[in-house]
This record gives sequence, structure tokens and C-alpha cells, in this order.
Amino acid sequence: MKFRKTFSGAALALAALAAQAFQISSLSPQGEVSHIRQVAVKFDEAAVAFGDLKATAPVTVSCSDAQASKGAGRWTGEREWVFDFAADLPPGVACTVQVRPGLRSVKNTEFTGPLSYGFNSGGPFVQSIRPYPDNRIDEEQFFTLVLNGPATTSSVLANVSCAMDGLGERFPVRLVEGKERAALLKSQGLEKTAEAAPLRFLTLTCSRRLTPSARVQLVFGKGVATPATGAGTAGIANSIEKSFSFKVREPFSATFNCERENAQSACLPIRPLSLNFNAPVARKLAEGIRLVGGKDSFKPVFESEDRDADGIVNGVTFPALLPEKQSFMLELPRDFTDASGRALRNADSFPLKVATGAMPPVAKFAAAPFGIVERFAEPDGNAVMPVTLRQVEAALQIKALQPGKVSDLQLTADTDIIAWFR
Repeated sequence: MKFRKTFSGAALALAALAAQAFQISSLSPQGEVSHIRQVAVKFDEAAVAFGDLKATAPVTVSCSDAQASKGAGRWTGEREWVFDFAADLPPGVACTVQVRPGLRSVKNTEFTGPLSYGFNSGGPFVQSIRPYPDNRIDEEQFFTLVLNGPATTSSVLANVSCAMDGLGERFPVRLVEGKERAALLKSQGLEKTAEAAPLRFLTLTCSRRLTPSARVQLVFGKGVATPATGAGTAGIANSIEKSFSFKVREPFSATFNCERENAQSACLPIRPLSLNFNAPVARKLAEGIRLVGGKDSFKPVFESEDRDADGIVNGVTFPALLPEKQSFMLELPRDFTDASGRALRNADSFPLKVATGAMPPVAKFAAAPFGIVERFAEPDGNAVMPVTLRQVEAALQIKALQPGKVSDLQLTADTDIIAWFR
């Protein structure tokens, strides 16, 4: 019984001590965190008097990069204090949060618990990439990666790679440098910011030509590191792998299209013929395409938005009302390529044999879709309505109305109406 009383007394003493403890209930961030803009410290009881938001800071925040760690602290309540950095911490920055000596609560309870906490911003990571993921890319695509901070060239070459479906292993990347890099950054409006922080802007391409229509991943792997902050120190490496997926565009090809009465018929001569490309083509080159038949040679026509002779087009059209029942050859200029210089995959199909059929039957008002009755077209003549007929059956008889006004007709039976229509 004496032992039990002693044990109970010790337990009560410990419980009383715990009840009087003044501690940090939560502090964030801790460990490695890629996006850091604020430090938040929460206590398990009131640390300042209610409403006293200008009380002394309970902790100090210091980082390995003094410039990056600039900011201001403030109380947001009697139990919470936050420190806002002036900007997101760049990669490779380590920070320490130190509890102020002699810290006590409003109840004058002495602080107990850890006096120091640490965190770091980790290694570099990708903030944005161009072209955007899931886009179609070139077989020798250049990529621009904007990082949250500088990364060493050696760590990039060692840990960034490409992967392609059908290939059992990853293959390395090659840096795009010199004039090619300058032109790429300028085209994206990044040249000035890249000049101020060149190691934040990666311009690279896969070390081998990509296969058309293949799925490709650009892998930003673990180990991409920041530069060392001083002699004998090492940079902080990225610990999270990130992949960006793309699909390589299809091989350059051209497709002929025309309207037909049915799948087995030749092209309608009254409708335009077109040749469409699955990739842009320089207009100057497309202007050399010809539709040749007998002594006739037709040039392509372009849409209004394709009037720029130095621009690119996605297809050409040949005008409607071609000769009927005639064979043509659709001819391409020599060394026909797309705007990227790729040869035509189906070049063996050209010159392409094309034929037009007979004019289709037509029976319509001459001023379709409406007709005008020319009552006084001929002096002392009948009222007439011009119509256009083509390829209609020979039995179709066209008769003028009997002399008189349309308003004078008195139709009293269905047979009279049918007779009048005829």
C-alpha cells in the first residue's frame, strides 16, 4: 500500500508539471519543403496578452542566405506568431528557428521543449516548362525549363534525361547553348530575366532524334543541385523526380480531298479540290503546286488569311468549275517539305492522278434560292420565271403559264393545283 501511495503521488506530480508546461504545439515548415514563404509558430497556451500584437517575437529566424531570408514577423493572435519572407525561398537555403531565451507565457509559465527547429528549401525544381506538357513536339524539340533557383550544369546533365515508349532505357539530354539558346529565350520573351539569372533557365534537347508519333517523357530526376555556397560546401540536391509527358508529331503527309456523288465517283467539277497538310508549309513553296490536265494548268488559290506570301499554310485549294470528265495530275514542286524541313512521307503518291466526273443534274431558279416572276419581260408576252436546268431527264417538259394574271387563277380542286404546278 505504501508503494501504491508513492507511485500515485509521483504520477500526480508529473501531471501537474505537464499541466503547467508551456510549449510549441506546432511549427511549420520543418524538414525539406520546396515552397517556403512563411514560418508559423503556435503555442499550447497564450504567449502574449490578448490584443498585444506588437509584443516581442518569441523566436528568431536565421537562414544560410541572408538576402533570401529577409522578412518580417508578427503576432496573429495570443497563441500564434508568423514570419513572412519577402519572397519565396530559393533552393538550397537552410534555416533555423531559435526560441528566445527566457520565454514565458502570459501565466508566467516557463517555456519547456525543443529550443531549436530547422528546415530547408530543398534542391531546384521546375516552376514552368515550354512547350507545355501533353503538347505535340518536334523530333528535335528544344525545351525551356524555368527553375525556382540556380542549378549546376553538371548536375543537370547527370540527372535530367529523356524516355521514349518502345525504348528500354533513358537517354541523356544535351544543353542548347550560344546563338540557339539566345534565339530560343528571345522567342519566349525570357532573354532579360535569363541574363540576370542564367542558371535558373535551362535550355536543352534530347540527345537523340525522337521517333514520330512516339510518346516521350522529359524526366527531371533526383540529384539536380544548387551551386555550393562556399569553399568546402556542397549544394543541396533535389530529392523528388518529376516527369513531363509529350507526344511527337506524326510524319509530314499530304491528303487530297474533293466532293463526290458517291465513293466510287470522280470529283464534282463544280466543287473545289483541296490538298491538306498535317504540318505547316511555306506559302511560297505551296504556290508551286499545279493541277495539270491536257493543255490546262491550274494554280492553287488561298484563303484570305493566307495572303501573306512569306507566311505558312496548312493546305491549298483549286477553284471550282473545272472541266468535266477530264483527267488531271496533281504535281508538287521538287523537294517539297514542311516549314521544319521534313520531307513528305507519301511523296511517292505524287504526281497524283485526279479526275472530274460529269456535271451533276440541276433544276433550280436561275436566281436561287428564290425566283422572280417577270410579268412584263416581253411586251404583250407571257409572264416568265427563269430557271436553270442541267442533266435532267428528257421527258421533263417546261411550259409557260396560259396568258393571264396569277391572281386571276381560280383553283378549286387538287387536280387543278397539280396541273398548274406542271
